[in-house]
Amino acid sequence: MDDFNDLYYFAAVVRHNGFSAASRATGVDKTRLSRRVAELERRLGVRLLQRSTRRLALTEAGERFFMACATAVDGAEAAYESMAAMQTEPAGTVRLSCPVVMAQSYIAPILPSYLARYPKVKVFLEATDRTVNLIEERFDLVLRARPHIDADGGMVVKTLGTAPRILVASPAFVEANGAPSCLEDLSGYEVVGQLSDQTDGSIVWRLSDSDGKTFGVKPSCRLLSSDLRVLHQAALHGIGIALMPQPIVNEALHSRALVQVLPEWTASEHVLQLVYPPPRGMLPSVRSLIDHLASHLPSAIKGLRS
Repeated sequence: MDDFNDLYYFAAVVRHNGFSAASRATGVDKTRLSRRVAELERRLGVRLLQRSTRRLALTEAGERFFMACATAVDGAEAAYESMAAMQTEPAGTVRLSCPVVMAQSYIAPILPSYLARYPKVKVFLEATDRTVNLIEERFDLVLRARPHIDADGGMVVKTLGTAPRILVASPAFVEANGAPSCLEDLSGYEVVGQLSDQTDGSIVWRLSDSDGKTFGVKPSCRLLSSDLRVLHQAALHGIGIALMPQPIVNEALHSRALVQVLPEWTASEHVLQLVYPPPRGMLPSVRSLIDHLASHLPSAIKGLRS
């Protein structure tokens, strides 16, 4: 396509009724405006303007061309203005992904206040337990939990908090099977385990006491799943002992739907991480959601743990 600037120059000359006025309005030298409009006429093969010392008028071809040209110029200016607006205040859509249980427990309580504060921002939240590709799937942010701090090639990884993992079971399960009195007893109990703990077809729980002593236990696994919701429900229904992040089961502990077993033993904490591309060129909408999550999630996690 030929230089789009020539359309802009031509539209400016017409709208300001002359080269001198268009030059003052646009800051483009009058001679350059005249030269570019003349070049545009040469490429089109028609005269667009009738020039005289006193006035300037559109030819019939110029009128037709200006109508189409003005629409294109207005559209381009609107596009630039929309980008400028996005750079000055949060607006547009932010795409966020996180596991389902984290969306329910962590994000749901704090997202409404963000949306109320930034009415021009829309949030697309995909709650999924699968591993998403942040770049290929065009997510702006990914929230995840890991048993350790992970580096993610080329991405920014921001730690927002930690959640200890504790052993829980339903009161009915404890009544029917008794509560384990020591760590070694766990091998005689059926448990529900997270898929990430799987090794050779079984699971290994590495638990530590308050003195920092760590032991590995291989309990008998009745149910193995990557979905914490499934494990949570299984524990509630008395299927077995579960090793769960404390904020996820805290409500059930308060209502006595679950009880903690071997409370002196905990597993490594889940590290809550926010992952996003490097901030260069980041839109205010994305930055504002990062700041909101960083400000509110740590206290939300602590509230769920208390």
